[in-house]
Amino acid sequence: MRAESERGEGKLGTVVGLAFLVAVFWAGWNLIPVYYANYSLSDRLVELARAPKYRYPDDEVMRLIVKAAAENNVEKYVNETTCKVTTTEHRRTIVCEYEREVSVLPGWTRTFQFKLTADQPVI
Repeated sequence: MRAESERGEGKLGTVVGLAFLVAVFWAGWNLIPVYYANYSLSDRLVELARAPKYRYPDDEVMRLIVKAAAENNVEKYVNETTCKVTTTEHRRTIVCEYEREVSVLPGWTRTFQFKLTADQPVI
């Protein structure tokens, strides 16, 4: 039993729900590439940490890290000053720490701090 003035329309709820859906899509559009680049670089660091130590000395590994950063579009954040390569007799450790500022939504930016560590035995 509805009154004559009630028609069952929910326009405001639809607009709010649609605005929320657009905001979630927009934030995902801006954040997914940031995390994808970070995970891709992390995988590459593990590969470089496993490289033979006599064929790939630390300076060559650092050059390859900078190249991998360029391939993943993070060369602005990852370079020789943000990464450290340490090779011992049996292990190689690569540590990269960097910050990346991202505009999540219009008017809302956030700085993400990433620390990538690759510790692998070397041949």
